[in-house]
Amino acid sequence: MSQDPMQQASTHEDTDLKSFLGRYLRAWPLIGVAGLALLALVIFIMMAVPPMYSGSTSIVINTPMRYDDPNRLVQPRDPVARTDKNYYLNEQVRITSQPIVREVVKKLNLRTQYVEERWPMDWDVYKNTPIVVELDTNSLRNPGRVPFGVPFYLHDVSGDKFTLVGDGTYGPDDLEIEVEKPGQFGEWIMLDSMRLRVLRNGNSKLPLEGDGASSYGFVIKDINVVTLELMGSLLGEPGIAEATTVNVTLTAGPKQKVLDVLNAIGETYTTVHLAEQRSELEKAISSMEKEIAASTNQMNSASKDLEQFKTSSAITDLTHSTIMLQEEMRSVNAQRESLMVTSSYYDNLVAILRRSADSQPPSPKAYGITDPLLNDMTAEYTSLQSDVAMMRAEGKTSNPQYTRLIRLLEQKRANILITVEGFQANTRISLKNVDAQRDGLLAKQGKVPGQDRVLMDLQRDQRMLETAINDMVSRLSSLKVQYAAITPNVYVTAPAYLTDEEPFFPDIVILLAVAFLLALMVPLGYLVFKALFSEAIAGPQDLARALPGVALAAKVPYTSNRTTRALLANPASAAHLEVAKLAALLEQGRSSLPELLLVCGANGKEAVGATAERLAWMLAVRGNKVLLAHGQGKAPQTADAPAGLSFLDTGNLALPAVQERARATDAAFAIVTGTSADNLVIMPKVGELDRALVVCQPGITAKNDLQRIANAQANGQLPALLLVLDSVKDKPLPWFGLAKRKGEQRLGLFGFFRYNWNRALGR
Repeated sequence: MSQDPMQQASTHEDTDLKSFLGRYLRAWPLIGVAGLALLALVIFIMMAVPPMYSGSTSIVINTPMRYDDPNRLVQPRDPVARTDKNYYLNEQVRITSQPIVREVVKKLNLRTQYVEERWPMDWDVYKNTPIVVELDTNSLRNPGRVPFGVPFYLHDVSGDKFTLVGDGTYGPDDLEIEVEKPGQFGEWIMLDSMRLRVLRNGNSKLPLEGDGASSYGFVIKDINVVTLELMGSLLGEPGIAEATTVNVTLTAGPKQKVLDVLNAIGETYTTVHLAEQRSELEKAISSMEKEIAASTNQMNSASKDLEQFKTSSAITDLTHSTIMLQEEMRSVNAQRESLMVTSSYYDNLVAILRRSADSQPPSPKAYGITDPLLNDMTAEYTSLQSDVAMMRAEGKTSNPQYTRLIRLLEQKRANILITVEGFQANTRISLKNVDAQRDGLLAKQGKVPGQDRVLMDLQRDQRMLETAINDMVSRLSSLKVQYAAITPNVYVTAPAYLTDEEPFFPDIVILLAVAFLLALMVPLGYLVFKALFSEAIAGPQDLARALPGVALAAKVPYTSNRTTRALLANPASAAHLEVAKLAALLEQGRSSLPELLLVCGANGKEAVGATAERLAWMLAVRGNKVLLAHGQGKAPQTADAPAGLSFLDTGNLALPAVQERARATDAAFAIVTGTSADNLVIMPKVGELDRALVVCQPGITAKNDLQRIANAQANGQLPALLLVLDSVKDKPLPWFGLAKRKGEQRLGLFGFFRYNWNRALGR
């Protein structure tokens, strides 16, 4: 066959976008199934998950703080450089003030969680619990052995008795605890290393007994764990980088718990800061009083030192004392000079008197001596000398009066000499005393600069201490006024409020929107998964790429006609037309009589029997004698078969036997049904075949099987091949199968779901 007309067939490949959209829209049943599943999940979440509410509060701190101040309620992760004066810090940061959050946990008793036993998760019954649990904290000796975090429930409540049930693991070693023991309200119960008792909550209206009563329980948690969990849930958002306004938000459930926690955060933070202010002022006042007392003691000591210095120095005022010392020095110097003059006179007078009686002594008044005795003695002595000199001049030396005067003069001279010598000795003693006094005054004058410095130091210390004490007394008075009028520098500007009265989660609108979007994405995910991992062909494009030299003889669409007779009875059916085209093609290309044809699948899973039966019936209807040889599998329809169609059960018959039987019946075509085209390579007498029709079906035929057929064909191991693409569903039935195409039947409800599901999965 030099030029096979059947080799003229060509394929058309759609654009990628159009092909992709076509495959996506074909998978609409997946949207429905996924939507129903997600809708069921949404309903389950709405029924099973406790509602979560979001609340907020605002706290203002009057005192500016650095970003790394440990007293901040929130801490930014990193210091942020301010780019301009209007820079805003919009990041949310975790509450880092652990002592404040811990105080809130204690204040609201959040370490004990009361729950209502539900499936699949318990619901928090904060402030609505019918029971109250008291924990003996003195019994918690080893926290690692305390069953923190394990839920315990009250079952079979009757009067004051109940059954305590609990099961779970706890501690770092995953210790197991399983409790089912009788209990009584008000009695202490020991649970491993935890001792507690359960009391009735008289304010609760929730019943514990009766047919309509639910089972309530409790979970005791480690206070450190609760604090850290709450710190992780609380978010603080600084309003402006330079400001001290903090917006604190919390998302939790139930509603009242959110409001209570946020209110407690504000109250506790305000109380803590007020206490810190009082504590700081008390510390400052106490420190100031201690400083004042110490400074007062130092000033008293300095006053004593100054007093002792003045006493030891015999001065009250250094300037006055210096003036008096100078005056005394001048007086001593004057006295010394006078004594020196007097001493010189006495020395001169003694020398004159000792020399002779004729020498006239100088007058004491000339030397400034005012002693009356000495003046009288010298005057009398001078007068006697004058009388003696006069009598000597008159020559009266022999006169007894002259002799008497001479004796009297000698006597006077001796008396004066004795007296003056006494005066001379006294003057020397006085002069020595004056010199000693002068030396003492000189020594005192030498000490004045040192004493002046010491006195100035003592007086300066005293003045400094007085000034410091006065300043500290003033500051102490101011601190006491501040303490009396203290006000918190932290206050809540916006009390806790719910940002939305509806639950933050689960939100039915958001859940439905997410479910809708996920349902729309299911077909996309399926197509992506199928494109990555599926080896099945999707259409004629895959056949053209895998077997480029093999013609696509027929592209038979999916038909709703359930039998071959029904198909042939409706020539308006598209499937009828395609099978007729294939039959006409075989008639035109027939090369021998009878023509031995083999109808097989690429991998044996295709509907080979149905395709062979339709082709045999169509050839017979067109006036050809046809022998349909079928082996194992479903037997073809024989009732009301066309007159030219005969059947043969091949069993173990070989191809020559089939061909011989066809000649005996004068058949134009002998059609043999097979399984896999890959088995043709090892089929005996494969060369006896005139042509092999390989049935391919989207979603069933694998690309690897087509590749093996291409390899065998390239090696010359196969007869001439024709491809038949069967059950193609690229174009849907009217109304997705609820209506019928011309010449076909309606699918029915079950057939509708089956058709669309297979079409969605590409089968």
